[in-house]
Amino acid sequence: MKKFCTLFQHSFSKWFQLEGFNGAYEKSLCLGNIAIEDQQAVLEATVSSALCSSYPPSLSYRRAFVKYLIQKLEDNEVELCDEIYESYTDLLQETEDEDDTLCYKSYFLPNKEIVNLQESVHIISQGTTGLSTWQAALHLAEWCFEHESFLKNKNVLELGSGLGFLGIAVCKQCQLDSFTFSDFHPQVLFLLMKNIEINFLNEHFSLECPQFLENCESKDKKMLKKIKRQLSVKKEPAMEDSCEIMQISYNSMVSSTETVEKELDEHEVGSEQEEELSNSNDHFLASNSHWSSVNDSNVYALNHSDSIRLMKFNWEFCNEKDLCESQPDVLLAADVVYDKAIIPFLVHVLNQFLSGAFGSWPVAYIASTVRNEDTRDHFLVALGNKGLHYEILDPPTAKLFHYDDIIPIEILRIWHPSNKTVKS
Repeated sequence: MKKFCTLFQHSFSKWFQLEGFNGAYEKSLCLGNIAIEDQQAVLEATVSSALCSSYPPSLSYRRAFVKYLIQKLEDNEVELCDEIYESYTDLLQETEDEDDTLCYKSYFLPNKEIVNLQESVHIISQGTTGLSTWQAALHLAEWCFEHESFLKNKNVLELGSGLGFLGIAVCKQCQLDSFTFSDFHPQVLFLLMKNIEINFLNEHFSLECPQFLENCESKDKKMLKKIKRQLSVKKEPAMEDSCEIMQISYNSMVSSTETVEKELDEHEVGSEQEEELSNSNDHFLASNSHWSSVNDSNVYALNHSDSIRLMKFNWEFCNEKDLCESQPDVLLAADVVYDKAIIPFLVHVLNQFLSGAFGSWPVAYIASTVRNEDTRDHFLVALGNKGLHYEILDPPTAKLFHYDDIIPIEILRIWHPSNKTVKS
């Protein structure tokens, strides 16, 4: 029964699509023969759990989950416990508001640690795909777990961290010396910062979410409220074509955000309040009491955990001072190869690091969902033009997370030929 509830809990916490319950777990869950006490245990492991209370998935998902459970049990003519009906009634009475645009996912790691993330319920939001965790990040995390030795006691830099799943998972599972997250889009960078705090400051201050976020500094609360409001106003429809979703130019990210903000500004009461919110876009890291700038650079160290760092990093305009501060032994990146327009900037950054220009000879590991082979080939040609070597690695042998891998996911190891530590 414990394994039974664990399957439900792990899938539920990651918003696993209901078809997944219906397909992958239908036989192993044996919903046609579940006793009253087992039904209660399932509720305690999912919608009634302490984890769900602290880090709740979207209200619509919780409703759909309990409705699914009721339907499957009734289809199998199983007597339902009263708690299931009561739970569903309570969920129906809850009010769905703008907060439902930004909810939690929880990911269970092999060492029993949990990664809790705030994510957008929309595939693409505010002109960026960075507000959701993508398949390649889950895939690369699985690969890292199986090859922990190459990360042991290493300084790691992640390019395009998004909401932080890969970095947080690797930090919790592997024995690193330091890890530097990086991104540039304002909303993504803000939520990345908050997700790092949720997962690492709790250990030092016994802070529980969501109270932790609700009690954060007033300017942070305003920024969080603004993001939620923007997401509720600009709900982009889900796109069926994954290639179309990912083909968003790097340069369009900020301009898209500015357009949305301009529309919202027309409805804002008081220009002074809006000015304060706008300023928080650029200065929330510098003024956050949980972070300290490293040598007056755009690299910030998390207080009480100097090994965790966050860098505001625009690939198009590389600041050598910031790059020198990171000094990575390993570069990680997931789903950053999605648009030909950004490939020259990405490859330039890789070449700067991998060529030993900043005092180390790192190796890069980049995971990409190959939605468009032409874009992938364009990236490989760009690497070759810079003289960088690469190889395609074998995928992880075990699948720990639930994600769609019908479209192939490829992991590249990339290095500079002058790096004598790499065996070709």
